[in-house]
Amino acid sequence: MSWTGALYNNVFQGIGDFHLRENDYVFGDHKFGGNAQSITKNRWIHRTSFLWDYEVRNMAYLKLPARAPEYRLARGHLEFICRMKDYMSRSEFISRTIEATKTHFSLRSAEAESIETTASVNTKFCPTTRLLTKHELEAAAFASPSLGSLSRSF
Repeated sequence: MSWTGALYNNVFQGIGDFHLRENDYVFGDHKFGGNAQSITKNRWIHRTSFLWDYEVRNMAYLKLPARAPEYRLARGHLEFICRMKDYMSRSEFISRTIEATKTHFSLRSAEAESIETTASVNTKFCPTTRLLTKHELEAAAFASPSLGSLSRSF
């Protein structure tokens, strides 16, 4: 979570009072994002969901969760959550996320049409993830100034 918190701290720098709080993404005390993780022997997946907008009338259908973060303070949904759209535009969020992600990864642009064409071809999915060796991790950490702190954890 600290890695995604640092990434999104760059995305939301100067916007609202952004924090990673009890595994939620918040502006002040109002949640606008959450996540789920799956960690298995050979794989790790982290997924983030942001609340862009909602219909107030639909909040009445939601029950209070059995487990809630302490900072919720038993507040109802409307007092606890906020809309991301009230803090930034979609295009600003996308461009800031791309820029923040560039500090950790090498990115390349692709046209949507080429992605759709490639995806529509009937091909068999072949997983490409694999465990990296200690040597590969060290090489990547020393090659990137933004990952320099990673090298100290070996």
